[in-house]
Amino acid sequence: MEADLSHLPTGTAGWCALIDHALTLGDRSEVDFLELKGRLPFTEKSDRKRSAAAVSRAVLGAANRMPDMAERHLGGHGVVLVGIDEQQVVGAERVDGAVLHDSLEPYVGDDGPRWDYTYVDHPKGLVLAVVVAPPRWGDRIHACRKEYSAVDGSLTIRDGDVFVRVPGKTRPATSSDIFNLERRRDLSPTTGAHVRVGYSDTFDRVDSGSVEKLVRQLIDETAESLLGGLKTKVASNLYGGALASLMSQEDRRDPENFRNSVEAWRDHAYGKVTEVTTEFLRHELARGRWMINNESVRYLESVRVQIEFPPGVSVLIKSDTDYCDHGGPFNFRSLLPKEPPMWGALKPLGFNYSIPPRIDPISTRHFARDVEIETDEETHLTRLMWQVGDLRPNSTESGDDLFAVVTDDHLSEFVVRWRVTARGVNHVFEGNATLSCAQEPAIHLTWVKNSHPMLDSPDADSAAAGASTETNQLSAEG
Repeated sequence: MEADLSHLPTGTAGWCALIDHALTLGDRSEVDFLELKGRLPFTEKSDRKRSAAAVSRAVLGAANRMPDMAERHLGGHGVVLVGIDEQQVVGAERVDGAVLHDSLEPYVGDDGPRWDYTYVDHPKGLVLAVVVAPPRWGDRIHACRKEYSAVDGSLTIRDGDVFVRVPGKTRPATSSDIFNLERRRDLSPTTGAHVRVGYSDTFDRVDSGSVEKLVRQLIDETAESLLGGLKTKVASNLYGGALASLMSQEDRRDPENFRNSVEAWRDHAYGKVTEVTTEFLRHELARGRWMINNESVRYLESVRVQIEFPPGVSVLIKSDTDYCDHGGPFNFRSLLPKEPPMWGALKPLGFNYSIPPRIDPISTRHFARDVEIETDEETHLTRLMWQVGDLRPNSTESGDDLFAVVTDDHLSEFVVRWRVTARGVNHVFEGNATLSCAQEPAIHLTWVKNSHPMLDSPDADSAAAGASTETNQLSAEG
């Protein structure tokens, strides 16, 4: 199997292929991403220090490479193969991981380069592979934390030494190397910024079907009320002569046309049920705000937040409404098409003794300038985009809008994925935020006509409706 030098090996076969590559080339395989070490004993304490110092020197050198150069091989990783000397496997000691870690940490530091190890059972013997994580822009310079000097003078390192890995060897850094490492540190994509996004409240588990059912019920009651007024009346004896004859004509409309107009209104109103339900949930449940916290001393400009919600979760902006809120119970009729006047309301000769027709309120709908919501039709994922603006150091910014986050699913909590970008910062901040449900498990918010919202599980007795102390209701009154 030929070694794939573009990625870090996986599995025994992959590691054996890399070892075979090293055995074939010998010292010529020692480039900037690969270093070979012979037998390094760790069992005896007297030998362990020298072995740890030798491996630590190689780890520090691999960690002090430039990211753009390192990423060309092994996915940016550096590898130290212990147990290979002069194109042969001389073997490595299978030392306990805790011993290996405790031996290297004094030299590389517990906050130093990220490294790991694995043992490879090669057909020719055991090899220890020490893997150094890829260097990143913004990494600080990794210096040695402890000095060591071999008795025979073959290996000496000092506290504060900086080592770099170049093709063929690990050596002390030159002034040019230090300059490049400083440039690596200064080119941090985040420039030290740390942000976190969260939601100030809980989400609601709702039975939206109960609202839709109620709206349809109220539409039907209105229609039946209109049709119920269509009946023959006896003219009042209070009027006489021709005037009484005229007044006995109750409406200028044909009864059949009136019935058809009422049924047409009912069908049109049915088409608005989903919209009315959405506006009701927005009106009743919007209470939380999105927040972003800058946990650093960096001033961030033109911050933009994107929040992705799982399927089945709806996000409603309070200000993005078609409903004119004058206080009091939610008035569903203001969002429905205007119903036909009651039978008898349209008198001949201009006489009209009915109540003046209802005037639909002016819509208050407007789109918040800094927030947009979109739903992907294929994935059904909802995304919220928030233009935050500038974010001061060590500060928290809350959005101006209130939001309702609702679902019909049986979720007790769910995770949203957020991404943050800022002007001049070549980095996408990413993270998760967990939202919890306001209702107990298996409980959905359910609404009934002329009743307070009740918490009702699928198996709960409907007689428990009076247990709620909420004051909001979906009213049938105009």
